[in-house]
Amino acid sequence: MPRRLLLVSYYYPPDPSVGSHRWAAMAPHLRELGYDVKVVTTGLFGVLPDDRPNVTRTADLRTSGLLRRALRRPPVEHQAAVSDPVPTLLSSGLVPDGGVASWLPFALAATRRMLRAERFDCVVTNNAPDSTHLLGVLLGRRRPAWIADFEDPWRFEPLRGPWPFRVQDRLDAALEARVVRSADVIVGVSATMVADFAARFGVDSRHITLAWDPALDACVEAATAPALDPDRFSIVHTGALTVPYRRDPTALFAALRQLLADDPQLASRLQLVVAGVLSDEERRTLAQPGLEALVTDVGSLPRYAAVALQRRADALLLIVTGGHRFQTTGKLAEYLSSGRPIIAIADENDAGRIVEETGTGIVLAPTDIDGIVATLREALTVGLGRHYHPRGLDRYRFPAPAVAFAQAVEAAIEHRSRRNGG
Repeated sequence: MPRRLLLVSYYYPPDPSVGSHRWAAMAPHLRELGYDVKVVTTGLFGVLPDDRPNVTRTADLRTSGLLRRALRRPPVEHQAAVSDPVPTLLSSGLVPDGGVASWLPFALAATRRMLRAERFDCVVTNNAPDSTHLLGVLLGRRRPAWIADFEDPWRFEPLRGPWPFRVQDRLDAALEARVVRSADVIVGVSATMVADFAARFGVDSRHITLAWDPALDACVEAATAPALDPDRFSIVHTGALTVPYRRDPTALFAALRQLLADDPQLASRLQLVVAGVLSDEERRTLAQPGLEALVTDVGSLPRYAAVALQRRADALLLIVTGGHRFQTTGKLAEYLSSGRPIIAIADENDAGRIVEETGTGIVLAPTDIDGIVATLREALTVGLGRHYHPRGLDRYRFPAPAVAFAQAVEAAIEHRSRRNGG
């Protein structure tokens, strides 16, 4: 009889965000390995025709018409309703996050119903939000084996700011510790994050990377991507250029200006293609004399078209900056599958380490403007072939992460059995 897994994850298709991509691939690959996977998720993002019998969608306070009108938010069927900001009371008042009130009660009720109706060997809780992991604790001692699956860290280099009050910080720390020590296995997409869990709590923590799903290759091949100028060296960046605390293009802009000033004729052979939404400040910067001729803004693209554009580029640009060492992105998994060299402007973090370890490009510090200029010169004169000697990429392609997750499931079941005296 196949193992039966119950995944509880807030972000899941048809949600279009990067947070949905991993389990959209992981679940079917686990099924191919013989696991029966059911999913509990929010109804906020809508439904899919093939939801039944594997996906259960719950209520969510963010879908409440009364609450949305009180907060002056558009109806939930508008895309703005999906990305609208969380009220301060929820983001800074509730510990560990607003999901503890807006979704966790509904997810917990749905999970309990399913556990009463069917036998499951393992429950998997997936963040963000961190409050989803509280479900494993709330299920009590009679729950099945439990894997706490982290796509973002909790208190290790947190993305949010400090708590306003000490009592909140203490509660947050206590909740993280309770979750990590209670789960049978911890899984994380970042090696640095996983090492932190192991060091602080001494638990079974496993690094299972973000990865590209080759099953999507046909969709990419059928997608229509913007044309690139065959007479210019095209460097493609997909996604937002700027993300607070995580992605700062200042070094890129400075390098482009320096290259223009030093050698305008050589610079004219460069085409920087940006596929994403530009901020007003970025547009002003890129509209400066000379820069506007180097940059092609193709706007935000659907995922498959963006990946198709990556695979037609001469090189890919990755910007991962800031003090968060755990940083790695789903976009990097797409880049690794492209067969194109990566120019990574990165601080010391997991994303830069992956590019170096896989031999898929060159990593430059955001303070190294001269190095970035030299790399652009090299690209425009002889290409970046000497920086591209890929190795170990199978780890970043399915089914490898599903195989690793299956091993984590078996370990969790064995650990739970030992805890129960089995």
